[in-house]
Amino acid sequence: MLLNNIYKMIGTISLLLFLVGCGKKDNNQVNYNDMRAIKNLAAQLIDKKIEFVASGNFSSEETKSIVAGTEVSGKNQWGISFSLIEKIDDEFEVVYNTGLLEGSFDKCIVDKMKLSSFKGEMVYYNSKDFYLGTGGGDVFLYIINFSAKEIYYAHLIVQKSAGVSLYLSENIEDPMIRKFFIRYFKKDYSALRIIKSDKL
Repeated sequence: MLLNNIYKMIGTISLLLFLVGCGKKDNNQVNYNDMRAIKNLAAQLIDKKIEFVASGNFSSEETKSIVAGTEVSGKNQWGISFSLIEKIDDEFEVVYNTGLLEGSFDKCIVDKMKLSSFKGEMVYYNSKDFYLGTGGGDVFLYIINFSAKEIYYAHLIVQKSAGVSLYLSENIEDPMIRKFFIRYFKKDYSALRIIKSDKL
């Protein structure tokens, strides 16, 4: 009789542990193809409004991860940033953040991209004509390599007095990225000149 009670108690405890384990596992699962689900997950981890979200193999070809973009528009600080979210020890965490970059998610182009010479997918951002006016302005392009934690960027500066200049970040070593930036701007500004310092 006592032995039966012990077996029943062990069985009940085992069942409870199994159910708790299953519940925990379900809470930490996400469908990477469900944009609403990954946006909700990003919002739980980042205390800002999520303006952009994408899932992909950003840090490596084998690891599925999430990138979330947010925007700050205060009096003293403004810009955009991107966070990489990955599952670490069964919990989702922000493992990398770009810091604040020049830009806005208003009227921009932002998407993931893949270049054959790089591991994993990257994020491409283009501010388009958001900062351009009749008197000139700026265009910002970023390619964010989460695998190497590198941000490659191009800054187009349009001035009536000085013409059109293009600055390319010093960390661009791959010719493919350099050509990508230059070709993009050459379509609209054939006379642009490459400069060695950013005029921000």
